Amino acid sequence: MNTLLEKNARLNLLGPPLKKLQHLIPVAVLMLALICWFIPGFWETGLFTSFAITVLCLGGVVREIMRLRILKRRLPAELYQETVLKVSRASMIGYFVPVLLFYAGDLFPQYSGVAFAMILIWVLVITLFVSKLNATAKQLDPAFVTMREIEQYRK
Repeated sequence: MNTLLEKNARLNLLGPPLKKLQHLIPVAVLMLALICWFIPGFWETGLFTSFAITVLCLGGVVREIMRLRILKRRLPAELYQETVLKVSRASMIGYFVPVLLFYAGDLFPQYSGVAFAMILIWVLVITLFVSKLNATAKQLDPAFVTMREIEQYRK
C-alpha cells in the first residue's frame, strides 16, 4: 500500500512539469521544421531530411536533459543515481547513435543500406535495453515511475 501511495505521490509531483516538457519540445521542433520547409532550395537539395532527423534527435536529447534536471531536484540522490540517471543516459545514447549512422550512410552511399539496417537494429536494441533498465529500476524501487507512466498520467 505504501508503494502505491508513493507512486501516486510521485506522479502528482512529477506529472505536471514533465507533461509540459513533453509538449514543449515537439512543438518547438515542429515550428523549426515548418520554418525550414519554406526556405527556398532547402527542400530541393535534400538537406531537409538530414536536418529534420538531426533536430528531432537533438530535441529528444534536450528533453531527456530537462527531465533529468526536474527529477534530480525532486528525487533522493541515491535513488536518482541508481535508476533515473542510468535510464536517461541510455536514452540519450539511443538518440545520438541513429544520427551518426544516418550521416555515415549519407557520407558513404555504398553503405547506406547497411547503415539503415544498423539504425533499425539499434532502435530495437536500445528499446529492449531501456525496458530492461526500467524493470531493474522497478526492482530497486517499487515506486519507480517510468516516462511512459508519466506520459499516460492524466491530471
